[in-house]
Formats: sequence, C-alpha cells, structure tokens
Amino acid sequence: MQHSSPNQRSAWVAWLLFFCAAVAAGCATQPAPAPGMAIVMSDRSPAFVDVQSEIAKRYTDRIQNYYLDGNADKNAAVRKRVQASDISVIVAIGLPAARMAQGLTGKHVVFCQVFNYEESNLVTPRMRGVAATPPVDDLFQTWKQLSPRLNTVGVITGRNLDDLMKEAQSAAKKHGLNLTHVEVKSDKETLYAVKRLSPKVQGLWIVPDNRVLSRAVIRDIMAYSVKQSKQVAVFSDQLLALGGLLSAETSSTDIAEQVLLRVKKIHKDSDVGASGLTQTTIRINSVMAKRLNLRIPKSLREMAHAP
Repeated sequence: MQHSSPNQRSAWVAWLLFFCAAVAAGCATQPAPAPGMAIVMSDRSPAFVDVQSEIAKRYTDRIQNYYLDGNADKNAAVRKRVQASDISVIVAIGLPAARMAQGLTGKHVVFCQVFNYEESNLVTPRMRGVAATPPVDDLFQTWKQLSPRLNTVGVITGRNLDDLMKEAQSAAKKHGLNLTHVEVKSDKETLYAVKRLSPKVQGLWIVPDNRVLSRAVIRDIMAYSVKQSKQVAVFSDQLLALGGLLSAETSSTDIAEQVLLRVKKIHKDSDVGASGLTQTTIRINSVMAKRLNLRIPKSLREMAHAP
C-alpha cells in the first residue's frame, strides 16, 4: 500500500478546505433586500398624493418619495436615483410612474391608479398591481336597487380591458343586467357609439378611460343622455352635475391598504394582474332620480344629494 507524503496530505487538506469554502459561498443565501419602500408618483395631483399619504400612515418602515413632472430630463434623473437606491420595493402611482418602474432592474414593483395596465403590459414577474376602479358589483347592486326595472346597460371603452370587463359581466349577470360592451379607438368614436347604442339600452356606464374620453366628449355624452332620459353611472361625483344618476369612486384608504397587502407578500406573490379593491363610494343625484321618476329607497338615502 502506498502512503502519501506529508506534503501530499497537506496539499489534499488545503484543496478540501478550498472546495468546502467555495461550496459554502455558492450555497449562501443572498443578502436580504434593504428594508423600506420607494414611492414614485406620476405627478403631485391630489389623487396620487392622497394615496401616498395613506400608505405613509400605515407603513412603519422608511419611505423614499419621488415625483415625476413631465420633464424628460428630470424624470430620467429620478429614474437613476430610484435605480441606485438600496431599496428594492417600489410603489408606482399612476401610469407614467408605472411605465418608468417597468424599466428598472432588480426591483419589485406594485403599481396603482393605472386604469389601462393591460395595454401597457405592466404585469410581469416583478410587477403586480392594484385595480384602479372600485368593485363593479357594488355599483350594479346599488343601481338595480335604485332602478329595479333596469335591465340593459351599455359601456364603451378602448381596447385591452379584459379583466375589468370580465368582472363587469359577472356582476351584471349576478344582478340581472344585460351588459353590452363596445370597443372604440378615439373619443370621436365614443360619441358616435353612444348614439348608436342609446336606443338599445336603458343605462350607460361611463368608465375613466382617457384614451377614448375627453372633457368635451364627456360633456357631449352627458348632454345627449339627459336629452334621451338615459340613466348614466359615472366615475366621479363631479359628473353628477352634468346629469349623472349615480357615481362610483375609489377610496384612497382602500387603495393604500391593498397596495400594502401586495407589498407584504411581494417576494412570494404568485397572483398575476391587478388585485381588486374592496370599497366603493357611491353618490346618487337626487335631482336626476326625480327627473327619471325613480324613488330613492330608504336604504340608499344616505347616498343621495343634489349636485
């Protein structure tokens, strides 16, 4: 039997130690992400700032706030600062912020206040969202209680709103409504589609799709619908003064809470798409209800007001 020399044994031990150290280094877990959250807002509009404020009230770790302002050079500088930050969790509020976050590397993103996220392909392995619209079920349930004879509703939108329309069709069926969905490409097409759809439906549901809605077209739609005695559900109580029958709006508190739920499980979140909101703020135009010969039930009177 051959015996190794002391030098050979020393070399073998040195190699074995080196091998074990290399394996240990390769198997070592990556360092945990730096705690905290970076919030990127598309601008300083109240809707975005309110959500940021509600998140800040509930989040106990550090927060870095960033604002975009439409200036390409300034926004590029913001992007560099966010990318260079040791914080890996990003909350993007609004579409411009979400699009900016889409190009970041090594970050996990939760976006909110983005209506047409499907068109921008915002859902990726590192990006998840929170819906920009309140639960459709709440709106349709209230609408049906206010107007029991309502059976047909039309909605006109741009493309790529599959998740929202799937939710809406399910809610409509649940409450005995036949929902007709028409896709258009521009605000001019929207007004034309409203006039074609009007004779076929009792109500019109207007969603905040700024790709196919402008302020001028919204006013035209509302004026036409009032003239035709159509029931119109709108996305802002400001539109009630133009003839909307009821409005359904989101709550910044609800948005913040849903964002934080997604942040909490961001590194193990297998749910794709945008998670739904849970609260709806509904207001009923008592003036329009009277004009349409609708009696507001006692259960809904706390929602009624004269715009």
